[in-house]
Amino acid sequence: MENGIYEPAADSAGYIFFTKSFDNITAAHFHSSCEVVVVAEGELSVRGNGEEHLLSLGDVFFAERYVTHLYRSVGHSVAYIWVLSDFYLSGLRSLYAGSFPMFMFAGENGNAPLLAFLERTFGEWKDYNALMRRSAAEWMLGYLAGRYPPAQKAGKDEGRLITGVLRYIDENYGENITVASVAKKFGYTPNYFSSLFHRYTAVNFRRYLNRIRIKKAEELQKQGAGVIAAAQQCGFVSMNTYYRALAETERENKV
Repeated sequence: MENGIYEPAADSAGYIFFTKSFDNITAAHFHSSCEVVVVAEGELSVRGNGEEHLLSLGDVFFAERYVTHLYRSVGHSVAYIWVLSDFYLSGLRSLYAGSFPMFMFAGENGNAPLLAFLERTFGEWKDYNALMRRSAAEWMLGYLAGRYPPAQKAGKDEGRLITGVLRYIDENYGENITVASVAKKFGYTPNYFSSLFHRYTAVNFRRYLNRIRIKKAEELQKQGAGVIAAAQQCGFVSMNTYYRALAETERENKV
């Protein structure tokens, strides 16, 4: 997954993604699919809807649809990551009225059966057909439901707000948007909005906006656009601003 926000590819019907990730650093993002992260080695700092925990062996993170989330490896880490459209959660939804806890800690058994299953499944994944992949996803969800029964929980208005903000940035990055203009649009004072945005995304608004603009500008250049045209189309008011943002992004990617 790239540093970004809204991931439209993960919104397609029947979407399923499963990978074994090493030393993962993923910026704040969201999608209409659910995401499951299981730590297999090391430690992973995970933030979801503004709540952050350090996860270790066997711990699980579950992001419901449209929950803004991000994670960063603390030193070396290995994690299994699933992204599942609601098609794969139909059985879970029919049996339980609520959803998993966002953070599910391994406890005494370290979720050893789950880790063994994921290791075996990942080794065979490329040979699985569509039905086998669905069965694997349902086994994983069934195991989690047995250990961490889904339950009803109150919605979080701030989480929905940030999701709306991220979607707005993704659609308007080329315009002259600022923290003040976006705060006003969503009915908040700039100071409160800035604090809230940082709490959910772990980055300030300007840096986040520039990150998106750089990503979009790089996509335009791959399609044949010149550097100046791509920078201007993505909202940079000068080439100096563009190059500063590019250098900052490159430094972040090396961390």
